[in-house]
Amino acid sequence: MDLSLIRSGSRGGWSDVHEPVGAVSDQPSRWRAGLHRVLWVLAAVVAVGVALPFGCVGNRMFNTEAADYLRRFSTSDGLPYSVAVVEFDDQGQPWDLSQLDAAIAEIRRLNLTSDNGIILYQFIHGWKSNAAREKSSGERLAWFESRVAAVAEQSEAASLHGADVPRPVVGLFIGWRGRTYSLPILIDASFWNRRVAAHRVASEGLAEVLFRTVNAAKEHADSKCALLGHSMGGMILEKTLASALVPEILLAEYAEAAVPVRYDLIVAANASTEALHTKRLIDVFKRTAVEMVLEDADGRRRPAAGPMLASITSVDDGVTRHMVPLAMTLNSLFVRYRPASEGSLASQRRLGTHTAGHLPVLHSHRVEVTGGEIAIRELPGRWNDTPFWVFQVPAEISRNHGDIDGPLWGRLMLQLMDGNRVFDPDVRLLLAATARDGGAPGS
Repeated sequence: MDLSLIRSGSRGGWSDVHEPVGAVSDQPSRWRAGLHRVLWVLAAVVAVGVALPFGCVGNRMFNTEAADYLRRFSTSDGLPYSVAVVEFDDQGQPWDLSQLDAAIAEIRRLNLTSDNGIILYQFIHGWKSNAAREKSSGERLAWFESRVAAVAEQSEAASLHGADVPRPVVGLFIGWRGRTYSLPILIDASFWNRRVAAHRVASEGLAEVLFRTVNAAKEHADSKCALLGHSMGGMILEKTLASALVPEILLAEYAEAAVPVRYDLIVAANASTEALHTKRLIDVFKRTAVEMVLEDADGRRRPAAGPMLASITSVDDGVTRHMVPLAMTLNSLFVRYRPASEGSLASQRRLGTHTAGHLPVLHSHRVEVTGGEIAIRELPGRWNDTPFWVFQVPAEISRNHGDIDGPLWGRLMLQLMDGNRVFDPDVRLLLAATARDGGAPGS
């Protein structure tokens, strides 16, 4: 901090002009007034913090009937697709395992009816949303149903370019209590409380739901699986899957052959994950030196055009740019970070109080939109040269934290899926060890 600014009279602070001897200073009264203001602010924060956990939206399951948590549809050309819902309570436990049973049964049913398996598309919603279709709950479930329809239509379109029959799609919506209030100011104020709840949702129970449904899909060798998490749902995604992915990464290093992956694409959109967590997984990738490859039906391999994971952040996302650093800075008052070492990308404190989307040192790619076309290009000299891509997108794709609704966002997702050949049943996505130059990875 520049003390000259504090001492400068022109800044409205302390003055360098000494008071005459014997003059009575009003410094103590100003300090008392300032202290009172601080105490009032702290009291207000405590009062809000006590009240907000309760909320006007109850800790309840929204989809209680089978007709609500499993819905079946078909495209205009008759391709079947379904949307299943599995909900979690505030402590990270599934509300009703009947929802999971119904989802698995639907995945297996469509697998049996398809020569080429299915596409399983999982989604974890974020802050300000619940597992309901109504506007008062964020309408994210209705939005997801429209996205699953778009994936089904893309499956049909992809089949037109080859001899394969299009594959049915199952969408799995992971619900949790992200929205506790209806009034905007109270929704915004619930950020910290909902972030704490999101950490509880990132649990063993969620990992079980994700992997049970993925394993059911992969019972058919040609099925493909993709996962999207938005906002705090992106944080839930990263924190749930990171530990589960590390064994797969290490297995690829030590296996004599490339290892098939469970997920053909994982995307965290405008995720509120602290960059320290993101960097830890990138470090594992760099130490292990693996890459994504595509294997054709005849065994030929080539590099995949897409990532294993992608953390995508809007350049205009004010929540991850401002609110997360504020919340994590307050939290860091009780956290100890190691001092920054020479040559490190960023200090632990900076990584722990910011998201990867707003730390360019972790970025792997840049995205440009020209004439409605999206171009994803590697950053020259990038440190992050791993299958965990981190990049920002311009406002044309995502205008703010909650904007994953526009056509260009949908096109970006389909482009990433197509890069990993999610719509091609004759291609497998593998994780393989690769030799890298440059010695030991950075820290």
